[in-house]
Amino acid sequence: MEKSQGTPHYDAMRAASLADAALDPLAQWDPAWIESFMALSEDTQTNDVLDPKLVALIRLNIDVTATHLYAPGVRRHVRAALKLGATRAQILEVFKLASVVGIHACALGVPILEEELAHAGLPDEPAPLAYTPVCDQVRESGMFNPLWETIYRWDPQYLEKFLAMGLGLWRDNILPPLWIEFLCIAGDAAITHLYSHGTQRHIKAALELGATRRQILEVLKIVSLQGIEACELAVPLLDAECSEHAHAKR
Repeated sequence: MEKSQGTPHYDAMRAASLADAALDPLAQWDPAWIESFMALSEDTQTNDVLDPKLVALIRLNIDVTATHLYAPGVRRHVRAALKLGATRAQILEVFKLASVVGIHACALGVPILEEELAHAGLPDEPAPLAYTPVCDQVRESGMFNPLWETIYRWDPQYLEKFLAMGLGLWRDNILPPLWIEFLCIAGDAAITHLYSHGTQRHIKAALELGATRRQILEVLKIVSLQGIEACELAVPLLDAECSEHAHAKR
């Protein structure tokens, strides 16, 4: 496609591989709008508030998480992260961290189930006591989510196995602990998830690790840019349908 005219911000973002070619038709159809978005995006993604590699990993995390699963973005951000020096192990760590988001089903649903059992007058029987060293470690570290208390009481072995899968991500030093908290903030605040309890917990943890307000705000601003993926997905479809419609009318 011929290079768009009068779109310096978009052209700069495309040259830096920070904007997708899928948006090229939009740059021709509505250059003023794409410029306004890219001016915002360029400022957020090219400043020095966060490490550029972390920015790529944040964008990768919100695209790969089960609440979104946006494959074109995953591929683009994997490439960007590798180009910026991320290792395969670090990128895989993002995938594993995104997998741990599944516990939110229990964090959200189990307290509701507990409440409804009480309303229905049904028994709330705890499971037998079990050996749960990982759960104990998470408690001692201050990372145990109070919303997990009921699932621990009902099925401690399930929670033990789930936390055993996730705890190492905070301890294996593949990614810095603060980066992990930033990634968790992004995943929980993502527009396809909007999990307020987790967002608050991880903002608190990031602040305790020394994060600044400006850094956390930058994470949230990056997440807000996820909205452009509506155009990345739909503009090529609209372009193709318009072309087919025009051809059919001939």
